[in-house]
Amino acid sequence: MTSYCDATDLYLYGLPRGALASPARLVASASATTDTFELDGHGFEDDQPVQFRAVGGGSLPTGVSASTTYYAIKSSEWEFQIAATAGGSAIDLTTAGTTFAVLSPLPIDETIESVSRMVDDMCPAHLVPFEAPIPDVVSMTTAELAAAKLLALSGGSSASLTTIYDAARKRLERWAKGIPIRGDNAPSTSQHAVGGSASYSTASSLPPWRRYGGIA
Repeated sequence: MTSYCDATDLYLYGLPRGALASPARLVASASATTDTFELDGHGFEDDQPVQFRAVGGGSLPTGVSASTTYYAIKSSEWEFQIAATAGGSAIDLTTAGTTFAVLSPLPIDETIESVSRMVDDMCPAHLVPFEAPIPDVVSMTTAELAAAKLLALSGGSSASLTTIYDAARKRLERWAKGIPIRGDNAPSTSQHAVGGSASYSTASSLPPWRRYGGIA
């Protein structure tokens, strides 16, 4: 199904650059004998995407490249291996490397997709799913909700996701009052999504946005 914004929109609608940094943790050790990495409580599940980077003049194990996405193979709660593809075999480590960190990239595309479906649930059924060109207010709201979820995942936000969700839903409800009902079966006496006055019929008539569009 269609996503209502993209990664660029997260920053277009107020997210500061660099705010979605994925937290990295130092790997305790790597073994070229068993091709495993040791990190107590790593939390990785099979096929979870991971990346590596050297820290403070350290080096990555031979067989591993910086900023390349690999897929975890869980050996235990404190050890894991990596594969080049999901479901693949463990990569052969020929050296152990020194002082490097592992991180799991934030699921930006997946979050935008799930939030787009949340936006569907906030809007009248006859309006969704939206098709291109996506209304500005829908892209904005989707981007704000996605940013809030991603910030929570990265530990960069203390805002209540419930509060943000409720504010987004109320905005879309106000905006939807000015949306004409689409389709051949729309009654001629009701040309709006919701009855009543429509003081927020377009994105341009909405109040000025605060940071993250005014919902955070």
